[in-house]
Amino acid sequence: MSALEVTFVTADRTVWTGQASQVVVPAIDGSMGILPQMQPTLAILGDGVIRIHDLDGHVDERSVSGGFVSVDSDVVTIGVDDAEAQAPHADRV
Repeated sequence: MSALEVTFVTADRTVWTGQASQVVVPAIDGSMGILPQMQPTLAILGDGVIRIHDLDGHVDERSVSGGFVSVDSDVVTIGVDDAEAQAPHADRV
């Protein structure tokens, strides 16, 4: 199984780095899912939630307002001004 190498940074810190099975980002023209072996892509982010699914099935969710995502050869780079952790939802498993 292929994995994504993800680096998620803000202006002053690294938010998340490691391997993931998928990443979902709020592109300005709609939600964009990123999976291994995706074509190279560069997108501008809008307001929304970034979801990183690690290889163990855990999901890290962060609210963002703008930024960018770059995908190339299973390397995902996300850059934003700020990222706030989402509160866990009781209805999620």
